[in-house]
This record gives sequence, C-alpha cells and structure tokens, in this order.
Amino acid sequence: MNSSDNNNLKFFNGKPIVFLSGIYIYLIVVIIIIGLIYVNNLNDITTQAVPLRLNSQAVEKDLQLQEAKVIPPVDVLSIIDPSPEIIAKGKMLFEQNCSSCHGNAGKGDGPAGEALDPKPRNYTQSTGWKNGMKLSEIYKTLEEGIPGSGMASYNYLLPEDKLALGTYIRSAFIQNAPEDTDEDLFNLDLNYNLSEGTSLPAQIPVKFANKLIVSENNKTVKKIKGIIASIKNMDDNEGKKLFYKVTNNKFSALVTLNAEQSWKKNQQLFVDVIVNDAINNGFNGKVFQLSSRQWDSLFRFLSGQIQ
Repeated sequence: MNSSDNNNLKFFNGKPIVFLSGIYIYLIVVIIIIGLIYVNNLNDITTQAVPLRLNSQAVEKDLQLQEAKVIPPVDVLSIIDPSPEIIAKGKMLFEQNCSSCHGNAGKGDGPAGEALDPKPRNYTQSTGWKNGMKLSEIYKTLEEGIPGSGMASYNYLLPEDKLALGTYIRSAFIQNAPEDTDEDLFNLDLNYNLSEGTSLPAQIPVKFANKLIVSENNKTVKKIKGIIASIKNMDDNEGKKLFYKVTNNKFSALVTLNAEQSWKKNQQLFVDVIVNDAINNGFNGKVFQLSSRQWDSLFRFLSGQIQ
C-alpha cells in the first residue's frame, strides 16, 4: 500500500475503518449462527427434562357400600330449642359413634384415640375448633369430616341424627356455646338441602363390582359351555343341524341369545335378534336362506336349550 492510499484511509480511535467493519461483519455472522442453532433446538431446550412425580401421599379411595335410601326433610328451625328427646337421641348417637375416640366426658381421651395424631377434639376446650362450635359448624364437620385428621365423615347418618348429635355435644360439653343466627341456619339448610330431603342411589365399591362382573361372566361362560356340550352329545335332529349350519361361532351365538332372552316370547323377535349384525354375533350368511319352517324348527330348538 503506497502513501497515497494511506492518506485516503479513515481512522477511528487509531484503527482503520475497514478493519473495524470486518470485525463487525464477523460478529454479526456469529450471532446469526448462534440464533439459528437456538431456533433449531428450541423443542429440546423447552422440553421438561425432569420427569413428573406423583404425590406419594395421594390415595385412591373406592366407593363405600351404600343402600338406596330416602332422606326425609328436616325443619332446621325446630332445633333452635331442642326437646329432651333430641338431647337423649344425641347422647345415644354420641355413645355409639364418638365416645370411643372423644371419651364419655368429651375430653378427647377415648381408648381408640390414643394412637391418633392429631388427638381427637377435646370438646370442653374452646380453642382450636376447625369449623367452629355453632351447631351449623358442627354439622359441617359431621357431614364432611376434617381432612388430615382422624375425624371421618359421618354423612351416612340421617340429617336429623347429625343435628341431634351436634345438639348433644353443645349442651353436654361446651360452655357458653355460640348460638346460630337465622342466616347461619338458612345457609345450613341451603348447603345441605335439609328442608327438601333427597334420595340417595345405592352404590357398591368398584372392586366389589368388578368381582361381581367376573363372577357373573364365569357363570355365563360355564353355562354356555354346558349348552354346547349338551347339543354336541344329543342325537341329530333338524334343530341341531340347522344350528350347526348357520353358526360360525357357536359360543358367540349362544352368548348373544342368552344375554337378552326376550326373543323367546315369539319367533319374530328371535329372527330379529339373529339377523341384526348376524356375522358379529356368531352366525353366518346362511341364516338369510332359511325357510319359514326352518326358522320355526331353529326357534323351538334353541328355546329349549337356553333357559
């Protein structure tokens, strides 16, 4: 580079502008490359690397065995001034359901409560009540229980029983128990539909239901296999020959007919059951070729086999 070229160069802080431009271009290229790498790996970067962990404390609860029942309506205003009969009923319910943990004197010293943590409620103490000492608040505790404690739900008791139980606890153990306002009683009625009453459907635990299903299925399988063996061992007749002719899967065909036996009322229902999705129900296309007389023979034959 000659002196005239040097004279034409422009400088910034002692560095030629051309040199600085080259550095900037290099930095821009590097930044673009890094950006492209980041975008291409964005899915991997944002993927949760730590697997989810289920709460080890979570417990799956099954349904409780419960008969269908009708819950009669309750007039909450009738409990404002409880009768001696209500108090006596509450005492009986307390001795049957509560005294084993809370003790006969309500001090939380019952034998069944010794191993509980936290300890059962001492009703004679005015502090530490989770829901409160009003009747409406005690009812809530009896209805819903207290999670994280040994206090289970007593929702299997009728509303009038829970009210009688709460009334007895307040009268027997709590000094200067706070009274429910009209609004408290109104909300109690509203929250639990006390004045309307209700009907509860029966329910059984899922595990028990599954056992019943398996048991019923085993009975059905045994029954169908018995019918197949009986047909196989009987002498040939037109009904037996027709049954073998129109079935691809004898077991499925008999299961179909055994599941709903209303077809035994008349022959037309029998025909409808078989021709409706015949292939998937164990029959074959030959059922559509049967004459009226053959249908009659097949109907009488299978009616006698499936009881």
